[in-house]
Amino acid sequence: MKKLLLIPLLFALVFTSCKDDDEEEFIPPVSDIDATMRGEWINTQIKRVYYSIDDEVMFEDSVQYQTAFRFDGKRVTISVPGNANPEVLTYRFPDPNDPNIIEVQQGSLTGRYKIQNFSNSEMYWVEEKEWAGFPEGAPDDQKTTSRLGVFTWKFDRKQ
Repeated sequence: MKKLLLIPLLFALVFTSCKDDDEEEFIPPVSDIDATMRGEWINTQIKRVYYSIDDEVMFEDSVQYQTAFRFDGKRVTISVPGNANPEVLTYRFPDPNDPNIIEVQQGSLTGRYKIQNFSNSEMYWVEEKEWAGFPEGAPDDQKTTSRLGVFTWKFDRKQ
């Protein structure tokens, strides 16, 4: 009789101890910005401004986008309209003294951004690149080099 009770108990333990692979892992937020930015955002615009060695604007333009970003506390899933395969990158807040700095990594490439003008409905990221070339889509040998390129990414929370 004891053996008959033991078999259902073992089955119950095996099935209740298995972790559901579809269940998302909760990652505690490291800052208020981290907590608020979780969820889905749409990157609607990138503004690019290139400065000369004399801090004069050499060139500027902007591009309209509708790229979806989903932040989960560790990974950001980026979905480009018309592309069936979203990209998954990791992100982190590397400086505990400055929660506005975010690093996004894909393989060996890391982008560093400063989060500005942040609210529950919109946010802006700024990336600065020394000696950036423009225009953006041109081959390297056809680009003009600036002293500094400032890229501002505008995001709106997905409704």
